[in-house]
Amino acid sequence: MGIYSLQHFSVYVKKLTMKKNEEDIYKAISNILRVPHNKIIKSKKFAEIDEWDSLNHLNILMKLDQMFNNKVSKISKMKKADSVKKIIKIFKDEKLIK
Repeated sequence: MGIYSLQHFSVYVKKLTMKKNEEDIYKAISNILRVPHNKIIKSKKFAEIDEWDSLNHLNILMKLDQMFNNKVSKISKMKKADSVKKIIKIFKDEKLIK
C-alpha cells in the first residue's frame, strides 16, 4: 500500500506542477462557453461570442484561477481582460505561461 500511494501521489504532484500553455487556456474557455476552439481563436473580444455572458465570464475566471493554483485571482489586470488574447498577454506578463 505504501508504494502504491506514493506512486499515485507523485503522479498527482506532477499534474499539478505541469506547465500550462496557451492551448490549455483556449481549451478551458472553449469548454466553459461550449463553443468550438476556432470560434474563440477568431474572436477579438468575448462580447463577439453569443455564449459569453457575465456568469460564464466568472466561470472562466474561476477555472483559470483553479488551473493556476489561485494565482489568477490576485492579478488585478484580469478585471479588464475582455478577450482570450488579453488573458494570454496578462499570463505571459505574470510569467504564468511562456
